Amino acid sequence: MVQAAVGGNVDSAVRSTLVAGELQTADERHPRADTPRDLLRSAVLGAVAGLRSVRPIALLAESLSRDGPDIADGGWAIDLLTSPQVALLLRLAALGELVADKVPGTVDRVAPLPLAGRVVLGGTTCALHSLAEGRASDVGALVGSLGAVVGSVVGFSVRTRLSRARPVPGILVALVEDGLAWSLGHWAIQR
Repeated sequence: MVQAAVGGNVDSAVRSTLVAGELQTADERHPRADTPRDLLRSAVLGAVAGLRSVRPIALLAESLSRDGPDIADGGWAIDLLTSPQVALLLRLAALGELVADKVPGTVDRVAPLPLAGRVVLGGTTCALHSLAEGRASDVGALVGSLGAVVGSVVGFSVRTRLSRARPVPGILVALVEDGLAWSLGHWAIQR
């Protein structure tokens, strides 16, 4: 890195750094660091993908189409998620998943293929969420993927135990899980 001081003054307010051919002042550095709250939000959003795989990306698209990203250029994927049409398609996919989840014979979320899909969707959603907020995507992807594994395993265990051990109808447990996924997802997407 090449650092230059204006007039010989090395004050951090006027310090500049040459990055990739562009001069940036110290307060313009990108990406910004993840805070503990950011990491928690990524973990929760990933866990929501473990409960309902499409819900997090649908919530992110809805938020971005309504409010836009925090950065000017987040890349083509962020641009795609800001589209109201994409937000609508993802919302419909999330609704379809809610219905499919209640159908008897649906494959368990902890089976290898569904679990892999949840991990990929959770990690991708959290990476895009991080980018949209001006943070690096790699930490969001990792934390979101881990959250998806935890959400899948815990959700499956709780749902299975409640359905078998108590006379609680499976549909009731599924509806409570839907509400939990929706609430946690909305909290995690907040700015």
